[in-house]
Amino acid sequence: MRQLRTLVAASILAAGPFAAIEAQWKVQIEAGAVPVPRGDLFIENLDAVWTANDTVYRNVSILIEDGVIRAIGPDLTAPAGVTVVEGTGHTAIPGLVDEHSHIAARSINECTGPVVPEVRVIDALDPEAYGIYRALSGGVTVAHVLHGSCNPIGGQSAIIKLRWGTDDPLGLLVQGAPQTVKFALGENVTRKNFGSEGLQRFPASREGVEAVYVQAFTAAQEYKKAWDDYRRNRRAYRVPPRRDLRLEALVEIMEGRILVTAHSYRSDEILMLMRVAERFGFKINTFTHVLEGYKVADEMAAHGAAGSTFSDWWMYKLEAYDAIPYNPSIMHQHGVKTSLNSDSQLLQTFFLYEFNKPVKYGGVSREDALRMLTRNPAEILHIDDKVGTIEVGKQADIALLSGDPFDVYTKVMKTIIDGIVYYDTEREAELRGEPVRTFPLVEVVPEVTTPTTTGSADLFSRATDAMADATAVQVSVTALVGATVHPVSRPPISNGIVLIEGGRIAAVGPASAVQVPAGATVVNLAGKHLYPGLVNPITQLGMVEIGQVAASRDDREVGRYNPHIRALTGVHPHSEAIPVARANGITTALTAPASGIIQGMGSVIQLKGDTPERMAVADRVALVINFPRPKGEAWDEPKLEGGRLEELVQLFERAVLYAQHPSTNDDPTAPFDPNVTNRDAMMLQALVPVVTGEVPVLFRAWRERDIRTLLLFLDKFPDVRPVLVGADQAFRVANELAQREIPVIVGSAISLTADREDPISAAWENAAILHSAGVTVAFGTNDVQQARNLPYHAARSAAYGLPKDVALRGVTLTPAEILGLGDEMGSIDVGKRADLIVTTGDPLQIVTQVERAFIGGEEVSLESKHTRLWKAFRDRH
Repeated sequence: MRQLRTLVAASILAAGPFAAIEAQWKVQIEAGAVPVPRGDLFIENLDAVWTANDTVYRNVSILIEDGVIRAIGPDLTAPAGVTVVEGTGHTAIPGLVDEHSHIAARSINECTGPVVPEVRVIDALDPEAYGIYRALSGGVTVAHVLHGSCNPIGGQSAIIKLRWGTDDPLGLLVQGAPQTVKFALGENVTRKNFGSEGLQRFPASREGVEAVYVQAFTAAQEYKKAWDDYRRNRRAYRVPPRRDLRLEALVEIMEGRILVTAHSYRSDEILMLMRVAERFGFKINTFTHVLEGYKVADEMAAHGAAGSTFSDWWMYKLEAYDAIPYNPSIMHQHGVKTSLNSDSQLLQTFFLYEFNKPVKYGGVSREDALRMLTRNPAEILHIDDKVGTIEVGKQADIALLSGDPFDVYTKVMKTIIDGIVYYDTEREAELRGEPVRTFPLVEVVPEVTTPTTTGSADLFSRATDAMADATAVQVSVTALVGATVHPVSRPPISNGIVLIEGGRIAAVGPASAVQVPAGATVVNLAGKHLYPGLVNPITQLGMVEIGQVAASRDDREVGRYNPHIRALTGVHPHSEAIPVARANGITTALTAPASGIIQGMGSVIQLKGDTPERMAVADRVALVINFPRPKGEAWDEPKLEGGRLEELVQLFERAVLYAQHPSTNDDPTAPFDPNVTNRDAMMLQALVPVVTGEVPVLFRAWRERDIRTLLLFLDKFPDVRPVLVGADQAFRVANELAQREIPVIVGSAISLTADREDPISAAWENAAILHSAGVTVAFGTNDVQQARNLPYHAARSAAYGLPKDVALRGVTLTPAEILGLGDEMGSIDVGKRADLIVTTGDPLQIVTQVERAFIGGEEVSLESKHTRLWKAFRDRH
């Protein structure tokens, strides 16, 4: 195999400049150059097969022979000796194709020069990279492994199949696929976000990037002319021109033999690169990321460029600030071949969620949305004769799902490549190649804890009293009628009525039990669903506008210990992130600083109001601590010793003394000085309600050892009221957390399982395991960009075993209770804030639309920067 690899590589280099080839483009590896495994399989009794080719079959089987789909139909039988996979209850879709990935590459960037098309990702492929297996768990079968984006003209990429277990890098390659190369535009190329490094290499500006392209392709034209002149009259030359692999690659790009994928963000630079390409006689095959593609979709379509984009990423850097989740739908509607991409292992594991989003944002049909991760990227990569659809004659790359691909509770059960099962939830540890690790759980699943609420008879009595009072003082009443009401604290109410008075819920119940008072403003919600507004218990909403622009961030402070600072002061009420989150049903959130060890006091805000004071629901609600890791190796016994951890212990010890004897002197007998106003005193004063248990502490801790060390810390300070945040490996200590009654704000539901020895789904099962052990569970996004996607964290956990009612409660009532505001919000109960959302269905479903929202009883706009840009560009021509 090593000899074959050497021969293949040598043949590529020895072909000579501009050697004639039969195909339209240069292939990365010829068909048959390396043997690849293929299997025989019979998938019987499938509920559905989404072909991504205009057909959805029901109740059929699929026959696969020698890695190729041979038959699809209802009356097939398995040939003798063929492995049978039971498909009852399952749906088949084509294996997902990721147009932009970096998995399986030992390194991705050659940053020493601005033009490096001679380097090849193929030479750095790692067939043992764990990212391959992770991607398989998301149903991904093909990935376009790109060079990085630090050069205007980067290296040549590789299109691979995720054949987990092969030991030969060439065995990953899609045979017969075209050779591609990575171009890049914007901040990564100009090095704007790399400090002084941004000025150490040309180009450092967008105009400099254009100059690099022109200079490079002008040199390539001259190089080609020199070789053309030599070939026409060899006798006139004593020696041939010097061979240059860099210029040779550029000539192949101009001739269309190497296809260009261009990393891009802003519309102006997208347009610039198309014009440069047209000047030199080639086209851009794909603009990837292309977050402002919606602004120049017509120009892209006219050029013939495809667009491969994120579904909803935005605001993480300046050039992503105008990114909108409607981008895929606008490009698609304007005739641009559109696909979705990952650029990260994280997104690949959740790709089922990604093609749901163009349905939600822009109304793309489900068939076309599915194509954005199947047929479309296959066509973009020019491998659609092999993969991308489920058809007779195509290679058998298939993902088997537990249900409908547009149901957020669906998960990937099996991933099949060339008729071989590479991922299987039933044989997960075996295929992963690790021993099975299990986690002990209590056997009885506790009932969902609900706050003490008034009985229904008393509830309606209170409602009547409230209406009488309202009439007496002539307070306006709003009646929401006809919806299915989901109080969360009790079962749903069909044809319900919710009365709002003075910003609070005055009555809730079935139409037969609640009378709408005369003069009330009646809102007819027949056919809709009414839920409490969603509560995100850990964010930096209002404190961060653009992730990589320091001047737009107020979530960072100097110093490691800042218990005396409060988030509310840093909240910008006109942040564009606030209406974006509100538009998906988030009505309240805890926002908190996010730097240092003791990061500051979090404040709960409502997502409306034009000043911080008007947004405030509760100030100084909880202290946030990024719990420091203990010294030593991961397997060492946890100890409260060393480094920042020891500093934190000493500070808390001083705070305990200060609570007993207010003084900045460590000697508790020292006299109190009322004139002390230094920072030390402020810190200790701020910690008093923490060490006395008046205010809860949100401890950020992720790994098992960190969590066990935190338990030692809490043993030392028993009055502290802890809440665990993040808690990726909390499932390993579930019983201990339950015994101590420590609630958890889970951050792992949409993240990667950290330890390869754990089941690949451990992070997603985390909440279910904790709940089974009796731990109170809520969900938080711990960011700004993805704050609106809070409900999908809960949905992912529900897909992996958490009861759906507990999942819904985990983004409504439970986080409110954890923050000490369960009597104020989180459910639709009399006396609580009227924070409500009107939806077309289950708010945890991505395709569900939030149609209206009420915060503090006032209807709020669902318009945002994203909807404004959508309306401005959807009909542009």
